Amino acid sequence: MQEYTAAIIGCGRMSRGHAGAYKALDIPIVGAADIAEEGLQRAREHYGSPKTYTDYREMLAEVRPNLVSVVTAEMAHCAPVVAAAEAGVKGIVCEKPMAMSLAEGKEMLRACRENDVVLTISHQRQYGAQYVAARELVESGEIGDVRFIEAYAMAPSIHTDGTHTIHMLRSLLGDPTVVRVMAQIDGNSDYEYFGHRCDHAGNAFLSFDDGRYAHLTWGLASPGAKDRLHPAWDFDTQAYHAFVVHGEHGRVELDGDLYETPEGRSCPGGLRLCVGKDIQDIDYPWPGEGAIALELRDLVRSIETGADHPLSGENGYAALEVVMGIYESSRRRGAVEFPVEATDNAFLDMCSSGVFPTGS
Repeated sequence: MQEYTAAIIGCGRMSRGHAGAYKALDIPIVGAADIAEEGLQRAREHYGSPKTYTDYREMLAEVRPNLVSVVTAEMAHCAPVVAAAEAGVKGIVCEKPMAMSLAEGKEMLRACRENDVVLTISHQRQYGAQYVAARELVESGEIGDVRFIEAYAMAPSIHTDGTHTIHMLRSLLGDPTVVRVMAQIDGNSDYEYFGHRCDHAGNAFLSFDDGRYAHLTWGLASPGAKDRLHPAWDFDTQAYHAFVVHGEHGRVELDGDLYETPEGRSCPGGLRLCVGKDIQDIDYPWPGEGAIALELRDLVRSIETGADHPLSGENGYAALEVVMGIYESSRRRGAVEFPVEATDNAFLDMCSSGVFPTGS
């Protein structure tokens, strides 16, 4: 592996995962930028004493890192990614969701493409042991040809957190292309996250180019959501989201984020193969490295070999396009064909026009 150095833009809670991943790969962090002194102090204490800056552009010019993690809130993803690409870095890991609009997402892809930079959007559950095992089970043919998938996101907003669910439902099906969405959202709670208004519940029907489809339900911010959105959710075991992949012979059930292994088991469980009345719990091995470290390993491989990255900027844009397509479908009160032509954020537009409350 070539010699690499890294810098982190945004030193909040999630940055610790990125710093730990660089440490696991023996990649020194030479710079950290944050607008808050608290974040810079955290970087100085825990990230190997990098140089710290309140201006990320100044940092990029002075320390000239090969790799950059953009771990700011989504409202501040576009500009740092573009600046890092234009500063000559080789690879960028940007936290999810990719951006606030398709216009921003397109600008990020343009900057990285024109400067020969590998961009990844950190839907790191791609590397989670239960998700890898579920993909392999679906691909094995045990349930025959896949017909459709149910996805339930136990997250308030399809944009801020449900983006992981959108990424994973596509990943479980082999990343098919979405061709159409019909959706409705609830945005009446004044719910805000990372400084901007968010939806808090909804349903969507997605059609793919290969004839398969998906039903997606999300939301927990509104009162009674646990009772009314899906009566089968088991909040004692299922975490973050859950999936049911339906095939011609059976189904694969995946309960989502499970990390604690019950006594007497070899893994946390939460993955089942159901064929007829036969329901089989599937065990799976745990990787030795964390998900972000595995994402970084693939980033370095992509830089050095030109290989596609499973969390490429284009893959992240595909998830963002579904989010914005859902919002646009709600704004139109009708189906939306892909590619989505509207490049603004239809949900924020509905808030500003009074369809939904504007918040405090």
